[in-house]
Amino acid sequence: MKENPFRISGIVTGKYFIDRADECQAVIETMRGQGEKMLIYGQRRMGKSSILLNTADRLRKEKEQVVYADISPATSLTDVANIILHAFNKETGGTVNWIELLRQVQLSFTISSQGIPSLDVSLKKESADKQLTCLSAVLDSLDAYAAKKKLTLIVDEFQKMVEFGAEAAEWQLRSAIQQHQHLNHIYAGSQTRIIDQMLMKDRAFYRFFEILSIGPIDETFMAEWIDKRFNQAFGKPYSIGAECIRLAGPRTRDIVKLARKSFVFAQRSQKIDSLVADAIQQLVSEEDDFLRPQWDHLSNLQKDILKVVASGVTEISSQATITRFGLPSSSKLAYHFNTLVKSDVLGKDSDGYHFDNPFFKHWVAQTLPQGAKS
Repeated sequence: MKENPFRISGIVTGKYFIDRADECQAVIETMRGQGEKMLIYGQRRMGKSSILLNTADRLRKEKEQVVYADISPATSLTDVANIILHAFNKETGGTVNWIELLRQVQLSFTISSQGIPSLDVSLKKESADKQLTCLSAVLDSLDAYAAKKKLTLIVDEFQKMVEFGAEAAEWQLRSAIQQHQHLNHIYAGSQTRIIDQMLMKDRAFYRFFEILSIGPIDETFMAEWIDKRFNQAFGKPYSIGAECIRLAGPRTRDIVKLARKSFVFAQRSQKIDSLVADAIQQLVSEEDDFLRPQWDHLSNLQKDILKVVASGVTEISSQATITRFGLPSSSKLAYHFNTLVKSDVLGKDSDGYHFDNPFFKHWVAQTLPQGAKS
């Protein structure tokens, strides 16, 4: 069996990483600065975390220190602070004098037998304001360290930092960050609806960060990248990249996931024409145990709405569509569309509504009567 050249597990690095040269260069320039503030955001599965970790690895080869803290598991601001502390300790190899560093910012903490510092978990019972004050103090301690040795802090899924403390937390966090003259701050997030609100004119982070928006990779480049790896592996021309993009949609991870499964099928069959279609059918089948409970949880009207979107109809609220699918009035539809968007089942952009998970779209499409697809 040939090694599959497509990776989707964890963070993709090395030869499996699709080189986003412009985005990587922008991040590297921020890391090489001092006291920089950058926000990187875009839809999930676009490759933000891979960009950050690949650029961090490049900087580490230049003997720079980069702290990467994924705060998605956090359930409180105290958790956020401890995740950052643990990531900092890992990056510095446990060489930091924590007693001296944290006493400078007057924090109560413990140090494990492995030398890992943590804020007292009892802080989780305190108010969000007090927890945020402690988090700000942790960031201050990193800035104090960065005054002596260059340091970049990357916080992934950073919107959780303000979710725990509501809108007031944004102003307190901004106040802490803007005073840091040494520590580079790079924040990343995928909940674009929340982040767009945080960047509005009346909010704390309006024009505060350098913004780097991560969108879809150029389709031609992406298709050629996929085809090249097939050609190298099998020693003959393949042209399936464009079909992977058409069926999986614009998000990098979804496209690579379909390309990976197509590669598995290519090792079993010589039928190139149906390769991608067979692969996506297999993926949909494999995800049935995951997708069916989502479907069963929806109301009948929400199921009908998803069938409409899966059918490819563009004028969803038109009278013709309402009549064809037996839907209620457009005013009632709007409420349920918004509910599906808020629950991340659907997304909405300038082109209309679309499935957040393209494989769920194909799963729903299988429930449509023959000839119902547009």
